[in-house]
Amino acid sequence: MALKPIGVSQLNDYLSRVIGSDPIMSNVLIKGEASGVKYHYTGHVYFSLVDGASKLNCFLHKDSLSELNSAISDGMQLVCSGRITVYKAGGSYSLYVKSVEIAGEGDLAAAFVRMRDRLMEEGLFDPAHKKKLPVFPRNIGVVTASTGAAVKDIIKTLKSRNDVCGIKIFPCRVQGNGAAEEIADRIRFANEKYRELEILIVGRGGGSAEDLWPFNEEIVARAVYESEIPVISAVGHETDFSISDMAADVRAATPTAAAQIAVPDTGELAENMAHIVSAMKRQIENTFMFNKMKAENCISQVGNLLEKKVIQSKNSLEHCRLLLEENHPFRVLEKGYSVVETETGRVISDSSDLIPGADYRIIFKRGKGVFRFIRQESGNTVSERRENATKGCTDEKKHVDKL
Repeated sequence: MALKPIGVSQLNDYLSRVIGSDPIMSNVLIKGEASGVKYHYTGHVYFSLVDGASKLNCFLHKDSLSELNSAISDGMQLVCSGRITVYKAGGSYSLYVKSVEIAGEGDLAAAFVRMRDRLMEEGLFDPAHKKKLPVFPRNIGVVTASTGAAVKDIIKTLKSRNDVCGIKIFPCRVQGNGAAEEIADRIRFANEKYRELEILIVGRGGGSAEDLWPFNEEIVARAVYESEIPVISAVGHETDFSISDMAADVRAATPTAAAQIAVPDTGELAENMAHIVSAMKRQIENTFMFNKMKAENCISQVGNLLEKKVIQSKNSLEHCRLLLEENHPFRVLEKGYSVVETETGRVISDSSDLIPGADYRIIFKRGKGVFRFIRQESGNTVSERRENATKGCTDEKKHVDKL
């Protein structure tokens, strides 16, 4: 008899009825390690129970949280009681948790701590060993899965920030058996064959603790530590921490954040440069205007000082001119006095300087004459006139009293 085909919805509905009516499935007690714990905004908690080989999705209603002594987190060993339910639209089943008992630390969490402590003691996380990232890398390598959101986000972010940077993808598995070996192999291959690479991004997108576990393996941590190319580790989400994060030169919260750390945004650089140029231009203009005003002020002060000095000099010259005019010999002559001087022009101011028989010139207010000195008498001086320059008389002798 041929089987009659049924629809997917019919099958899921049948399984839901079977499981729902099974008394064992209605009251189960499951032990496992918490993984992928998420607190929903509604207050409910979604997580998985794992035992190293299998995984069971779980749902904890917010009303049951009040019975817990502490919050659930990844790595905890839990004992959960509840019933198995079928999600017919997705064809999956999960544990509807009624109560939770925290039984201690899970196997994965304990393994993580042991690995972390041992590698730390060896110095694999030593800050002194970490290399600085180049500011403007020209070539970047990416070790991740060839498909998925992580590689797409990295490439998109790198190109949007710096479209001249070269990108080389080293595809590998990032979860499951053999993933750790592939990741380590790709890191070593990049170092051996692509020496032009300046940064290596190693990571993947989010997932459960089991999905991210290859990045906690020792072989990956040592490959990251030994890489001559600076490594940015970007595993999972911001709350996920892996051993490779600790061994890497830089840890990024997400693959997108790793791309942002790796290259500067050329658009932002151009904008910042424009701001700097504008600020420098304003500074130069302000400095020029300040120096111009300072120079103009100095010129004005010098001009005022020179003008003041010129006025002072003019006043001083005028004063000297008046003094000279006041004390000029001609002024003395205008008062009725005369000036006696030798034929060479030396002025005689004392009668004892007169030499008998010598000719002297006498200058009056109007005219002058040449006279010969005869002798000096008490209170009187006698001279012989030789020439009168103003009247033209010659060789006429005349006594002059009290010259």
